Amino acid sequence: MNIGMFITPNHTVPPDDPAIAAPWYIACDLSDALTRRGNVSVSLFAPSGSKTTAILYDFDIPPTIRMVSSLPKEAYQEKEAADEAFFFQRMIEVGKEKNITLFHLHQSFRMYPLIAKAPKGCSFLITLHDPMMGKKRDSLEELSVFPNCSFVSISDAQRGDVKARFAGTVHHGLVLENFPFSNAIGSGFSVFGRIIQVKGQDDAIVAARQIGAPLIIIGEAVRDTEENRKFWEERIVPTIDGSHVRYVPVIDRSDLPTYYQHTKAILMPIKWEEPFGLVMIEAMACGTPVIAYNRGSVSEIVKDGVTGFIIDSDNEERSGRGTWIIKKQGIEGLVEAMTRIDDISRLACRKHVEEHFTVEQMATGYEKLYEKILNEQSL
Repeated sequence: MNIGMFITPNHTVPPDDPAIAAPWYIACDLSDALTRRGNVSVSLFAPSGSKTTAILYDFDIPPTIRMVSSLPKEAYQEKEAADEAFFFQRMIEVGKEKNITLFHLHQSFRMYPLIAKAPKGCSFLITLHDPMMGKKRDSLEELSVFPNCSFVSISDAQRGDVKARFAGTVHHGLVLENFPFSNAIGSGFSVFGRIIQVKGQDDAIVAARQIGAPLIIIGEAVRDTEENRKFWEERIVPTIDGSHVRYVPVIDRSDLPTYYQHTKAILMPIKWEEPFGLVMIEAMACGTPVIAYNRGSVSEIVKDGVTGFIIDSDNEERSGRGTWIIKKQGIEGLVEAMTRIDDISRLACRKHVEEHFTVEQMATGYEKLYEKILNEQSL
């Protein structure tokens, strides 16, 4: 099988900048895994500086992100769209030369006019990395009119009530060697991710205070809107004392395992329908349990009572509500789970990832979908 792998050229594959760019890491690991297995020949279309064992087409174009500080916002967005269109068009040209008829895209946004002009013999499998809301949902629904477009959800929860031609769900997987296991129990708790209200760092702070446990907040302080600025300055900054609550800005991805390994559990008191949450499988791979609110994909990733605890955040009816080991809700539930975290086996966390969330399992999932689509093409 020959496939073209496309991701918008904002970043190299994998990213060589500190941005939170999970889709670029996934595209990297998937391309390399497929190439290593040998069942699929992957042509990866990504900017110069990308590193892959797949066949790379970079067209000597640097990642768009390098222009972000030198261009006004609107000009940068125009540059981003122009680079994206250039890579897409060149990908189609290479596809004609190499007889590639199946293209795996890692986004739907802005793809409509590009796919509309593509040869009718091309098929597009589109992995959806974002929540299906706003413009992202609109772009998905637009593309659903094309019979040559199929979609992959990264969790069943991500689909919500969206009506689209889903080829399947493929959970993210890790290169386990990058997340070594540790059986040592850390001395406190951590919360990872962009510092915005829906990530729930404020609930984590309150819960940690109630049990007198130290908490490390790791992530970028987002201040792009008045709401985000106020959340950071009013709800987070006053609690940081360097002792009970520590703050660590964005860290290099290679340093993540050390932080995972040195914490009793990571807290995920999320207040939105997070479509996957890569941090959960990364932590569990290192042996670190997860305590999370029952939102989005959490119940597909965390095994309640085995790899951590799932908490109902409120009385709203969601799948699984009331069935979890911890019956208390919200912050009270977090507190109880934190006091019971020693009940969780760190080795069980590692085994759960080994059984369900490896890059090999992810590659197998996509290979099956590629084969299905190519067989349909030949009918």
